[in-house]
Amino acid sequence: MVKDGEMKMVRRVASLCAVLVFVAGCGASPPAIGVPGIPSGDTVAQPARSQLLYATGGCSGTCVLSYPRGRVVGSLALSGAGLCSDKRGNIFMPSATSSGAAVVYEYAHGGKSPKATLNVPGILAEGCSVDPTTGNLAVTYLCRNCSYGPVAIFQNAKGSPTSYEQAGVYLSFCGYDGKGNLFADGTGGSGFALLELPAGGSALSPISVSQSIAIAGQVQWDGTFVAIEDLSHPVIYQFKISGSTATRKGTTKLTGAGNSGGQSWIQGATVVVPYSPSGSTPTAVGYWKYPAGGSPAKTIKRHLGAGPLAGVTVSL
Repeated sequence: MVKDGEMKMVRRVASLCAVLVFVAGCGASPPAIGVPGIPSGDTVAQPARSQLLYATGGCSGTCVLSYPRGRVVGSLALSGAGLCSDKRGNIFMPSATSSGAAVVYEYAHGGKSPKATLNVPGILAEGCSVDPTTGNLAVTYLCRNCSYGPVAIFQNAKGSPTSYEQAGVYLSFCGYDGKGNLFADGTGGSGFALLELPAGGSALSPISVSQSIAIAGQVQWDGTFVAIEDLSHPVIYQFKISGSTATRKGTTKLTGAGNSGGQSWIQGATVVVPYSPSGSTPTAVGYWKYPAGGSPAKTIKRHLGAGPLAGVTVSL
């Protein structure tokens, strides 16, 4: 009998297979989708000094948009299962190769092709975060034939990583706080799971969360709290972490976001979220006030392709 937590993990993996253009074991590649007025492949027309919004899964790979205006200015041929960026504007794209090897592609701000490819010891890299105190890169990934989904840490976002895992927990997304503590969420035998790797620590430890979260989503430090997204609504919860307990301090309700979301990105007083205007596939991007929520301040529905959009990040 398949446990509830395992079934959620199966559904999550299935959705990731639908997002990536090339992932071994997930079936044939989908046909390329043309975007009117935007050439396919690695093209970025926006000046390098401008802020950019990346939406992976769109534009036959990854859409590059001006931010906050939201005009599509280019596209990248590669797509990922999530995105993150650092304070220098570098973009990190967890993904997989056609041979079934997990990788993270690194792009410079406005770059047309990856400037580096990091090898992850698994079959699919999913979520990522950059430590603001050290520049280390954390990447959650799926490994082959094992009962857990680890997180890999790349020192200075380079070289070979050190992996940390907890048996029975499949990690999905991760986020560093302002002090270099890493929090990663995912699915365990009893449902939602949250783990912490303290700054300088050598082992993951479980965090108790009283809030029900159906599908583990983005984990991001908002400057005050650890924000965790539930992809099933979507909705974002703010938590204060004390010891081994996460206490909910706020809720950002995203009115009009439909019943399925992609990995979000908090940028100051705005949260950018891939969402489903209709059905269960995220094919649009919305801006909501953060942490107020409510109705979206802006929606982007045109020129993104047919999706599904897996995640977004803003590059400064």
